[in-house]
Amino acid sequence: MTTVPLSRRAASPEGPNAIARARSEATAAGVDLLDLSDSNPTRHGLLHPGVLPAVARHTADAARYDPDPRGHHPAREALAARYGGHPDRYWLTSSTSEAYSWLLTLLADPSQQVAVPQPGYPLVEPLARLAGVRAVGYRLHYVHSQGWLLDPESLTRATNDPATRAVVAVNPGNPTGAYVGDDADRLVQACVAGQSALIADEVFAPFALERAGGSLAGEVRVPTFTLAGLSKLLCAPQLKLAWIRLDGPPAECAALADGLDTIADAFLPVGGPVAAGLPDLLALADDAVEATRERLRTNLAATHREFAAGPYRVRRCEGGWTVLVDVPRYLPPEDLAVHLVRRAHLAVHPGWFYDLARDNALALSLLPEPARFTAGLRRLREAIEDLAR
Repeated sequence: MTTVPLSRRAASPEGPNAIARARSEATAAGVDLLDLSDSNPTRHGLLHPGVLPAVARHTADAARYDPDPRGHHPAREALAARYGGHPDRYWLTSSTSEAYSWLLTLLADPSQQVAVPQPGYPLVEPLARLAGVRAVGYRLHYVHSQGWLLDPESLTRATNDPATRAVVAVNPGNPTGAYVGDDADRLVQACVAGQSALIADEVFAPFALERAGGSLAGEVRVPTFTLAGLSKLLCAPQLKLAWIRLDGPPAECAALADGLDTIADAFLPVGGPVAAGLPDLLALADDAVEATRERLRTNLAATHREFAAGPYRVRRCEGGWTVLVDVPRYLPPEDLAVHLVRRAHLAVHPGWFYDLARDNALALSLLPEPARFTAGLRRLREAIEDLAR
């Protein structure tokens, strides 16, 4: 029998960790885990009731197929009307993950690299590996209660490396919840100096909590690719529609747009009904965002109340769907997460999932229904305090 080997890019770097194994064992045993890490909005009743009817109204539009590498033109017109820019500077994708993969292909050859914020959600690194590109980090540091600060030296090191072809900025970060804010100019200047593009992931931008948000879209000094999509905007990841917006110096943007067209034309990934329905879907966005933001505010306030006293610290959360809570280090972080699964029937993400420098942070999703979320916070605190006895 012939065994066909996997490419090094596709091979899984490691098996399930101890936390994943504990969760699988609990589920197999019929345990009802209260999951404080769950950021899937379709499990928390946040889908706007008008979303699916809006898509259904446009199913007949799929009878005609007019392929365009940038996507359905009326959809791009609706995006430009809402967010600015020109319709011809938008590309539709099935997800922001796909958008990243296109941009990594567009901007970097194998052996080149992209700079990503650390700590951060572990998404770009595996996508870069699949594209044959390296990911290098630039650091963010937390100062309570000022928030997250960009480390300029690590950014400069990354962009001064001629192998760096792009810098990723997540605005606001996940799980840091920090908007780029005052660091925007520093990021742009570093990209200009290093002749790197800027990729601005703004899927959480509408969900401002402890600070007014801002956008990097419209930047003219450096080629800037802004990413967003319906997964977060409408709490509808199942619709599979996201977009790339390109801004920057006209001559550079023209060449980049041609290259992006070549890549997009090879995929043409977005389904007809959701693309045709995008103008109607965007009309629901303000109400949908406000409903989600109210859930986030409610749960963030509950987190502050539950951990106001004792050896805990709720980190500043300017926006997004996640809050970070520092807890006493009675156990190593992986052991703590396993203990919470087995003894308290709670699932949480430890901070090392996101390369947090301090390993006693827990990342909690702010999406669950408030009564269940508050019950989970109480159970979490009790389980940790039991360890101190």
